[in-house]
Amino acid sequence: MDGSATRMSEMGTRDQLLKQIQAYQTNQARVNNGIGRLTQMDTAMITPLVRPDYHTQHNGLCVMIPRVIHQMVANARRLQVYDIPAEPISIILALSDLTTVAHLKSTARHFTNAIRPIIRNIRLPNAIEGAGASGVVQFDPQLSHGDVMKAMWVVEEGGEGGWGEVGDTLRVAEYCGNCQLPITVDGADLQTHATKAPNFTITLNPPLPLPTDRPVHAFSQHPFQQHAKPHDPPVRSRIGWQHGVGWVTIGVNDGPLYASASSMLKDLVLCHRLLALGGSTDSPAVAVDRRVRGGHLDRIMTQSPHTPPNGCSNVLTWEAADGICAQLHVLTSSNDPFLAEIAFGIFPGDNQSVRVIIRTTEAPAAAVPQDAPFAQRFLLTAAKVRCVLGPIASIVLDGQAP
Repeated sequence: MDGSATRMSEMGTRDQLLKQIQAYQTNQARVNNGIGRLTQMDTAMITPLVRPDYHTQHNGLCVMIPRVIHQMVANARRLQVYDIPAEPISIILALSDLTTVAHLKSTARHFTNAIRPIIRNIRLPNAIEGAGASGVVQFDPQLSHGDVMKAMWVVEEGGEGGWGEVGDTLRVAEYCGNCQLPITVDGADLQTHATKAPNFTITLNPPLPLPTDRPVHAFSQHPFQQHAKPHDPPVRSRIGWQHGVGWVTIGVNDGPLYASASSMLKDLVLCHRLLALGGSTDSPAVAVDRRVRGGHLDRIMTQSPHTPPNGCSNVLTWEAADGICAQLHVLTSSNDPFLAEIAFGIFPGDNQSVRVIIRTTEAPAAAVPQDAPFAQRFLLTAAKVRCVLGPIASIVLDGQAP
């Protein structure tokens, strides 16, 4: 082939390449434009298209997202598009359920490089925040891509309902010096439970008491089982603390019944901090009729055993083996330099009278006599108690008549 023929061949090849590049750019623009139009849609316009099952579990996932993803994958393969902008993909992933994300990740190899960092850096942190576990748990940044998907499943499947109690319990444990948050979960931790199928069974022995065992319950409107949570059920514990001995196993029928497993765990943590480590002071017990001052105390006692009143960080509820019903409300949080709690006890045979005791690790006020009223010796604790008890605070702290 002479020189002119060679040059003609090179020019022809060059023209073909230019056309292919132009076609690629056009196709890329078409795909990007389609994704862009999707991301700019008013979500109110697509709300009626939400599938009921998706709406229940994913709060706004629309039917068109999986369809768009399928079409986008097909177009990308047909048009040989390999570069998708991260921002539109991140919005689509945010609107998709786990099944759709997994499908996109496994079938759209063209988008793998764009999807992986979005799942790791955006979707997973958002899932942790949505589950109420921010500052409590984090995942090892060195997780493999497969483990990142597992981590996202663990967090999103648990949701706020499952992770909320875990977060509260771990925050109490950190507050009492038992751990340091956030806890980092690595690949080995994720492999510990590689399946949802349980490898154990729980036998309730003795069985939980039925509401009919006590026709007039101290918490009248809210027996434990009426507010039982599937992921945080009522439990009976035989773990006790004995001064001079430590943790002991108490009698089969002597353990208290807690409103939830998380209540039990928080009680054990607080018990160790206040009884084992010491340094706390109790107020004198005061009996208050739950109906006085507009029934403020009655409203506290009859609300859900999982809901602390305003001004409290945590609530623990249990029924002792002797029939005493108790609620313990933690007044402080990790932002406070001391630990304070207020306990309400109702004894069998008198559901109207509530025994109130305050416990605190706050240092007594300087230059205040030791026999001075509790509210004068522990000013910060008393201020928190007044916020919670409202109209009955003066009865408990100042000795006023009902």
